[in-house]
Amino acid sequence: MILQHGRQLVAGLVVALLALWAAAEFVAPFVVTPQRDVDRMMRLADVGPGDYLIDLGSGDGRIVIAAAERGAVGHGIELDGNLVRESRLRAEGAGVSDRVAFVNQDLFRSDFSRATVVTMYLMPDIVLRLRSVLFEQLSPGTRIISNSFPMGDWEPEQHISAAVSGGLYLWVVPAKVEGHWTVTIDGGSDPMELVIEQHFQQIEPQLQARDQGFFMEDVRLHADRIDFHAVHRHGSYRFSGRVDGDVMRGYVHVRDGDDVKVAHWEARRS
Repeated sequence: MILQHGRQLVAGLVVALLALWAAAEFVAPFVVTPQRDVDRMMRLADVGPGDYLIDLGSGDGRIVIAAAERGAVGHGIELDGNLVRESRLRAEGAGVSDRVAFVNQDLFRSDFSRATVVTMYLMPDIVLRLRSVLFEQLSPGTRIISNSFPMGDWEPEQHISAAVSGGLYLWVVPAKVEGHWTVTIDGGSDPMELVIEQHFQQIEPQLQARDQGFFMEDVRLHADRIDFHAVHRHGSYRFSGRVDGDVMRGYVHVRDGDDVKVAHWEARRS
């Protein structure tokens, strides 16, 4: 009877702990990032004047303060109110309180869209839950740094070593280019149709003209910059341009047999 009662008590404690864990929105424990890793994060993201850095789970504020000391504006989001108060005191002591803000807020109810740099040292499941939010909210070119944990199949641009963790990961947010586009070339013939499938920075474009298809190579999407080479039987089109919402524009090298010319091109998403 005593043994059975003990098992019931243990089971009850386990259920209670799981309930508390779920109710806490998977809060990550506060783990101090060594200052040398903070410095590595700043260099990896090339933080400087003109940047707006948001640190997710900002702890004692050291990453936000480091960004402010490099001329950036810093914004820390933290669930622990005591750490928020400590961060504000540390910012005052560092003389950067006019360039930082610390808020006691739930990450999943926060707006990250102003950021040019996002940093985080969070549990792996939270990182994965945030991945789609970051991809949708952040502008092309925004740098994301994660301490220790990757974002699944969103491949990082770089992965470097860290002092006491699994390393630092860097991503650059790409433009959203998936969909159907109509391409026109100055001095060209009929418009061409461009269909792009996208998985983060990996894209698969298919170009189709009225009378021919193309073999695609040298495809690259980085931030708002897009490049691809469309080859057909008699020549090729080498496109380079930038994405601005539902418009892409740039220059294309058109080769038709031995004839080569450079023209302006534009694409609009339909």
